[in-house]
Amino acid sequence: MIVLSDLTKYGAILAKVSVMKRGLLSRMDYLELIHKKSVTEAAAYLKNETSYQQALSDVNENDIHRGELERLMRRVSLENTIKLYRFDNNENKHFYTYVYIKAEIELLKIILRRLNNEEPNEWIHAVPDFLIKHFTIDLEKLVLSKNIKEFLENLSGSRYEAVISPLLSLQEHQNLSSVEMTLDMYYYNMVEKLRDELKDKEDREVMTITVGSEIDALNLLWIYRCKKYFNMPSELIYSLLIPNKYKLAKKDIIELVETSGVDDFLLRVRKTPYRRIFSDREDGFYDRNYISFVYDMHKKAVKQYPYSIEAAVSYLHFKEIEIQNIISIIEGIRYGLEPDKIMTYIIGFSLKEQSAKTGS
Repeated sequence: MIVLSDLTKYGAILAKVSVMKRGLLSRMDYLELIHKKSVTEAAAYLKNETSYQQALSDVNENDIHRGELERLMRRVSLENTIKLYRFDNNENKHFYTYVYIKAEIELLKIILRRLNNEEPNEWIHAVPDFLIKHFTIDLEKLVLSKNIKEFLENLSGSRYEAVISPLLSLQEHQNLSSVEMTLDMYYYNMVEKLRDELKDKEDREVMTITVGSEIDALNLLWIYRCKKYFNMPSELIYSLLIPNKYKLAKKDIIELVETSGVDDFLLRVRKTPYRRIFSDREDGFYDRNYISFVYDMHKKAVKQYPYSIEAAVSYLHFKEIEIQNIISIIEGIRYGLEPDKIMTYIIGFSLKEQSAKTGS
């Protein structure tokens, strides 16, 4: 039932989100993109036929490379966040802090990966100035870091110094995977705090569902990775998990952590509400299943709670997934993959589904 107070509170932001959602790529757009023969053709289509026209207006599609296209796509996603933040005039504005924290964490991960691989970081300067103003990190300094020691010095004074310094200060602790997991743990802890500060009961309710589900699923993925790739002891796995009370009880987590190996873990996890994430895959790469699970969860949540903060949160999530899809398509084209193969990397849409709808 539509409540008048909900329309009053969310009417403006819902109207804005509705307009912005029209700019999301359609199924036909995806079909067009996966059949392009080069990055140039794909960039030209995005520039001339989609809502990315403005973002790519100054770009020569004949000269653009994958890294530049990715940078421009991500900037669009960040600018959409800014638009919603500026447009939302109710008491939920503080909740958007999660966006800044998420952006900071993703940038920290990118900088650390590039330091680890001895790659340049200068493209990060494409982050919008408005977003940088809300950062606690000094992005200019961090980008110029030449090693981990400089990185830690340039991280001083930010909210992340105490979070990851212990993991990077000693050479034997410099495990990038552990650092990224610790940053993710910090992010979800902050999101939960922001959720608890929401004034509206329905807003807190829908965020409990979506955030709780994400944490449950991510914890399961971490247990799987720890067992498959790092052979970690149980006590260390427990220390890396995000505290959460949603669909998985404490005893469920204990049973899964204490499984004898990967096969035993998969057998047990496929009996949980998150079995879909661990459905059979030849490559054992369940991260893509996780992304698809979260995408569908937000589609369901925004239908169930249309007049809530989920309208904006789900749109930002869909836009982020769209950027990932575009990057996957560009990568597939670069490596000469067939369209049906590229489509297996696309979240929220399948070639089979499209054929069924068109009757082809």
